[in-house]
Amino acid sequence: MGGTARNKDRELRGIAGYESPYPYLDRLQLKMEERLAHRVPAAGRFCGFCYGRLRESDSECGFCAASIAEAGTVAEIPQDVLRAYKVRQKTESRWVYGGAFAGLIIASLAFVTMVTWGPGPLGHPAAAFAMLIGGGYLLAQLFGPLIGGQAGYRRGARARDAIWARHLAARETPGGNPVAEQDRHPRSPS
Repeated sequence: MGGTARNKDRELRGIAGYESPYPYLDRLQLKMEERLAHRVPAAGRFCGFCYGRLRESDSECGFCAASIAEAGTVAEIPQDVLRAYKVRQKTESRWVYGGAFAGLIIASLAFVTMVTWGPGPLGHPAAAFAMLIGGGYLLAQLFGPLIGGQAGYRRGARARDAIWARHLAARETPGGNPVAEQDRHPRSPS
């Protein structure tokens, strides 16, 4: 009973029930996926804190709200940061595709069951085929994007956030900065 009362008091927050301690990572996810797919140039002007792409006129990052004068800029996104976004993307994809395939397998088993042992009109191949097509689509949507997508997002976002936390810790330790100091370009006061 205590667990049920606790669950009623908890408010579901975040995407898929997971609230990232780094909300700017969710805002950057699609941009980083574009970079991973080589749809945007690798070099450019990026925030020195979150690595979001900046315009020349930006004095504050539009993703993490860091002052460019304090955070500086980098010319390229570090590979370990891109790997963090790739982990989230791959994890979510695996869960979505795996769930969709599970839905199709269930529909296929129902088809075989209907054709083999179905009584009367349920055993007719046309009814079983309609169930295979319609049920396969519905079950693939249910188990793929709806259920698998939620679980995949939570697991992928947690993995991405853990990699980002390690990146931040390495960046803060002397000599452990994954971005070489010569690559950082603090903005000069104009």
